[in-house]
Amino acid sequence: MIELSNVSMQFPVPRRYIDYMMWPLKTRKYYPVLKQVNMSINEGDRVGFLGVNGAGKTTLLKLIGGLLYPSEGAIYVNGFHTCMQNLKARRDVGFVLNEERSFFWRLTGIQNLEFFGVLDNLQNDALHYRIKELIKLVGLTESGDRLVAGYSSGMKQRLAIARGLLADPRILILDEPTRALDPKAVEEIKTLISGKIHDQTKRTLLIATHRFDEVEELCNKVCIVKNGSVIDYRSIVELRSEYRTIQEYYHHIIKKEEQDEF
Repeated sequence: MIELSNVSMQFPVPRRYIDYMMWPLKTRKYYPVLKQVNMSINEGDRVGFLGVNGAGKTTLLKLIGGLLYPSEGAIYVNGFHTCMQNLKARRDVGFVLNEERSFFWRLTGIQNLEFFGVLDNLQNDALHYRIKELIKLVGLTESGDRLVAGYSSGMKQRLAIARGLLADPRILILDEPTRALDPKAVEEIKTLISGKIHDQTKRTLLIATHRFDEVEELCNKVCIVKNGSVIDYRSIVELRSEYRTIQEYYHHIIKKEEQDEF
């Protein structure tokens, strides 16, 4: 269970940028990224976060995962406060971030997982068994002993998913899991996420994406983020009664929000 109550996030404006800002903004010392977010996510939910670049999706997921602390409000992950009980809250969360540079390219896939497993305080025997299990799960059995430098983008993403699952978290956060992948790799990753990762384990999945098909196929709820605000959050079943597709729903909500702003 994840609870967000009046969560806001501000980042300080670097001093070097202030001279280039228009007068009304020159007095700003902080830039608002998220504003008064309230939402509940049940165990086993698969929530797709939709929004343009810079809308606040990734920041919201990092706050839920305890990588950032909110400027205001409170977040609870399985009953633990993400600020005051950060380590306990993060224990149940795994991350799949779309950052290939976070791997050591001169190490093999298995060696990378060994390194990150040690950081997760996994012991030798348990770690080696878990890595063997995950390498098979993500379909890298034949490639685990190869250097990551020789991996395709799809293979690196599979390895990233394995890394996110090392500590067997109940919640998995995926930030644009199919970005920059070819169509075949996209389908393979979606099948992996929907089948082996969710259906077999009933993990809670939080997925930031630009792709309507990902939300359609992987999620049971959708959250639209615009300019740092959650402007709509509902189940896929509920929106089906009003809209034919996720895309139609998204554009209608965005258009309605823009009209309300005027």
